[in-house]
Amino acid sequence: MKNNYVYLTDEEQTLLLHVLFQQNYASELLACELADIESGLKTTDTIHYKKVTTLFERLKDAE
Repeated sequence: MKNNYVYLTDEEQTLLLHVLFQQNYASELLACELADIESGLKTTDTIHYKKVTTLFERLKDAE
């Protein structure tokens, strides 16, 4: 079985975040995550759901 985890350096993480925000993909990814949770495709705990919701709202307010 293949390990799906990819180790990224701090510089690579920063670059990835920069691109996600620059292309407005960050809020789209969060919207997809919320849709999957709300439709039952993904299961998660309440704390994770609230964190994703809060972050999504913050990004949408900043646009």
